[in-house]
Amino acid sequence: MPTWLMAILFAAGFGVIVGGVYWLVSSSKTSSAVALSRPSANAENPAARSGAGAHPLQKYIEISGIRFADDPKNKKIITVTFLLTNHSATDANGLTGNVTLWSNTRRSDEDAQGNFAFATDLKSNASKEMTVKLNTTKGLVELPDWGYLSPDMQITGPPFSGGSVMQK
Repeated sequence: MPTWLMAILFAAGFGVIVGGVYWLVSSSKTSSAVALSRPSANAENPAARSGAGAHPLQKYIEISGIRFADDPKNKKIITVTFLLTNHSATDANGLTGNVTLWSNTRRSDEDAQGNFAFATDLKSNASKEMTVKLNTTKGLVELPDWGYLSPDMQITGPPFSGGSVMQK
């Protein structure tokens, strides 16, 4: 067999192998991403399930500074302390919401770490630190550090009767 023909066949064979590996890797990343984006049944967010549109305050309310601790009265209960910030020029009286905490450690077998609900009044352009009970099946030492958490918040109230949220 001539050398030039062997070189062409070798290059074509190498291209097929590289293309096959690329296809396998990209298809496994897609299936992992789909599995990661699917919420687990034990921490499903009722607000996300309702099918209603997002609350108008959703884009103005921020949750940050998430910390976990044992409840001082009952060590079997885990509490979550967080900072809730209202970035709008509208007071949020009767503000309620549900938060699902996801781990962002990039492992494909991660589930929701837990969830909690909150209810408060929040003035315009203000923030408030809150502590509530965390619903989780994990122990305190099993929960990821704050830097490895992604909160998924759904505002469920107050009922909104139309109009717009004023921004300064």
